[in-house]
Amino acid sequence: MRLAMVGRYYNRQGGVSRVLAELSDRAVVDHDVDVYAHEVLDAAPGTKVRFVEVPMRERPSILQLPTFARGVQRRLVPADYDIVHSHDGQARRADVQTAHSCYAAWLDDVRRGAGVKGLLSRVYPRHVLTDRWERAALGGDQVVVAISRVVAHELETFLGIDPARIRVIHNGVDIDTFTPPPSRAAARAALPPDERPADDEAMLLFAGMYFRRKGLEPLLRALAGLRDAPWGLTVVGGDDAAPFRALADELGIGAKVRFTGHRPRIAPYFQAADAFVFPTAYEPFGLVITEALACGTPVITTATAGGAELMQEGRDGLLLRDPHDPAEIRAAVERFLALDDDARARMGAAAREAVVATSWDAQWKKYETLFGEVAENKRAARPLWATA
Repeated sequence: MRLAMVGRYYNRQGGVSRVLAELSDRAVVDHDVDVYAHEVLDAAPGTKVRFVEVPMRERPSILQLPTFARGVQRRLVPADYDIVHSHDGQARRADVQTAHSCYAAWLDDVRRGAGVKGLLSRVYPRHVLTDRWERAALGGDQVVVAISRVVAHELETFLGIDPARIRVIHNGVDIDTFTPPPSRAAARAALPPDERPADDEAMLLFAGMYFRRKGLEPLLRALAGLRDAPWGLTVVGGDDAAPFRALADELGIGAKVRFTGHRPRIAPYFQAADAFVFPTAYEPFGLVITEALACGTPVITTATAGGAELMQEGRDGLLLRDPHDPAEIRAAVERFLALDDDARARMGAAAREAVVATSWDAQWKKYETLFGEVAENKRAARPLWATA
């Protein structure tokens, strides 16, 4: 097949950009692949992927999506390809759109909120325009891939998309990079001394780009109730740590919390941690969840997170009903800390087992099968989403 794959950024550092890179790198083994992107980083030396640079206005950020999509439209001729695959509506004329979230669902939650923020969200230009763009981009005859059942449900509920058009394909995980360490103690010892807890403390890990949205505040409040327990928290991410460092000090746990800043290689932290604690308020998928599981690290996260669909409560981690509730988070952490070494080892082995079947190779095969079906439907002039 001849494939066009579209996304603003191609790299292995983000979410959508990581999916674009992983899928296109595998697709080019057996197919002709053109990637339409504004910026390309981390491309493999000698790759056969052909990159088409697409201009885009980066400031103000509200213009990124429409200007990129217009650039794609000027350069991409759909008739030249068997399949045009786009992410989050970044190419309007695509056969397959992967929805990494549902903006309308998030916006509905904001608009139901009390106060000025909820009212202003109804007229705030970014919200209004993004909502309209999503509805237009995901309408029509395309097949829509949802990265989790959470997103699939939101697409049906908030955008009215016919379930017959939706396919669920979870994001993959690099099971070769994210792998259990030969020794968790040795992995911890390999970290800088100021980024790991004392030897007699369990290492809890939090990682994410947006600390507030991913639940760092309720996690700190939860841990304040366990200040005398044997734990240390390592926080990895490029967000502003100052307000959270101040909160930890205010709660009397500042000495037990370590902020590393952004780290381009996160696997060593997953491998060193005893548990990954991620009480995110909203997570369409969450690559960090599956990457932690792949490292054999038990995960404590929100039951409604997309990545949690691969987990089983009590087997490979612990699932939270209300990520805003410090008492529930505290109880989950306390429950984990009470486990003996054997129980933690069993949970870690189950964590790895939970995600090995969702390697990037396996998930690409699902996309490849879908692309073949859609291409056949195009040739037969059937609806793109028709099934045999």
